[in-house]
Amino acid sequence: MTEELRLILDLTIALAAALVGGAIAHRLRQSVIVGYLIAGMVIATAAPGLIGSLANIRALADVGIIFLMFALGIEFSLKELMRVRGVAIVGTLIQMGLLIALGIGLGALLGWPLEQGLFFGGVISVSSTAVILKTLLDRGEVASPHGRTLLGMLIVQDLLVVLLIVLLPQLTTAGSGNTLGAVGIALVKTVAFVAAAIFLGVRVVPLAMARVASFRVPELFLLAAVAVALGVAMAGAALGLSPALGAFLGGLMLTETEFDHRVLAEVAPMRNVFATLFFVTVGMLIDVRFVGQHLLAVAGLAFFIIVVKVVATLAGLAPFRPATRTALYTAFGMIQFGEFSYVLAQTGHDVGAISSDFNTLLLAASVVTIVLTPAAFWVAPQADGALARLPFARRWAAPTLRTLAEDEALSGHVIVAGYGRVGQHVAESLRATGMPVMVIEDDLMVAQALRAQAQPVIFGDATNSRILLAARLASARALIACLPDSGATHTLIANARRLRPDLVMLARIARREDFASLQPFDVRMVLPEHAGAHLLLALSEQALGLPASEEALAAMDESEARLG
Repeated sequence: MTEELRLILDLTIALAAALVGGAIAHRLRQSVIVGYLIAGMVIATAAPGLIGSLANIRALADVGIIFLMFALGIEFSLKELMRVRGVAIVGTLIQMGLLIALGIGLGALLGWPLEQGLFFGGVISVSSTAVILKTLLDRGEVASPHGRTLLGMLIVQDLLVVLLIVLLPQLTTAGSGNTLGAVGIALVKTVAFVAAAIFLGVRVVPLAMARVASFRVPELFLLAAVAVALGVAMAGAALGLSPALGAFLGGLMLTETEFDHRVLAEVAPMRNVFATLFFVTVGMLIDVRFVGQHLLAVAGLAFFIIVVKVVATLAGLAPFRPATRTALYTAFGMIQFGEFSYVLAQTGHDVGAISSDFNTLLLAASVVTIVLTPAAFWVAPQADGALARLPFARRWAAPTLRTLAEDEALSGHVIVAGYGRVGQHVAESLRATGMPVMVIEDDLMVAQALRAQAQPVIFGDATNSRILLAARLASARALIACLPDSGATHTLIANARRLRPDLVMLARIARREDFASLQPFDVRMVLPEHAGAHLLLALSEQALGLPASEEALAAMDESEARLG
């Protein structure tokens, strides 16, 4: 078999195993990350020679890290960070600082090298945005005080993990005599690289992306986004910095621009595929036989991680005196490893700071912490009830004190998808009544014009679920589809109904046949051509003093109907 065919076969095996593992994990109401990790463990243990070109798979998995960091840069918002300053910034700094210190302390107690304790502390200081967000969504608690606190702290963690990925290898690979010098050089390079990236992000990249977007060819836009991600990542690597830092800055170039949501939506499928490969390869590093021989060590390490993460989070929240319930939900919600914990652990293993055996124990313990996250949300109210009976806990907590800034997000609005003649008329009429409107439009010129008028707008394809979520579908009052294409309208309505079963939806349709395809989605539809003709008929009868005909009334009923 040729090398090319061998690589294709290896990819097929890895992705098929991830599919099965992820599906099983999802059915068991666990994070799909657990399924990917276990899939890698099964491949490495049950069929160790099945993957013939592990080095090539790991190279592709490195692309997954780049896309993960690129997406993180796009999703990072300085405005959002400013809204949650205070508990999010200070509390997270305290939490992560304590966890790194505890990691070093445990290492000193057990006789580990300083580098291993340092990386261990960094690895356990990061929690999973994906796992926490999924759990909050399942429980309907995203907008709760602990939900906002958790998500605010995760924003800061995601920012700080970039610094850990850059600095920890420098601290561990430099000799004792020139550690400060190596870190100083790395910081100078990083600052220069960040400055150059900011300049390009302000002056060059938006203009280039606008030019590509003006072609109205989705494939070219995707290629431009991928070129930015990989190009900046490789530029960072060429300077001796982490490619992950370059990818993060590549995403940061596009955040707060009209391209951010569309780029994220376009790149998300590629990111998910390559990131899946990354988690599968991480699972392959877990030696199941070794874990089986050291189950007590895995359980003890997992228990230690959970306890210190709960304690450190409570310590970070303590200066702000949140409600006991908020503090406990936040602390127990943070017990798991984050996606970037694996990136940091892999980095530590690659530079020799983390031994292979300890890396195996760490990865096995990480699976335990992720699996226990839903249960931790059940434990939190039990602990809250117990503490509520203690006088010192009631005195410490301040239930009425808001821990985060008031949510300034748009809510109770109408989403208008498509800003052609019909969409523009609908949106303007709604605004005239005082109703807030969020427009989704894939024409860059139109989106920029709306943004210049300070009108809420998302640039991107309305049929994409990520674009719908970016338009704050969760808090919208209604969705009005004004797209000219019937297929796009069907996809939009189907995705919106899946994400918001209770949402009021209206749609403009182009053909009578489209009534049947949209019937299962409980949507009010109008056929513009028929509606205009029926309205003219009714007005004609009124002007001529004729009674309204049954034909006109029946025709109006046919052109506008609520189906479901």
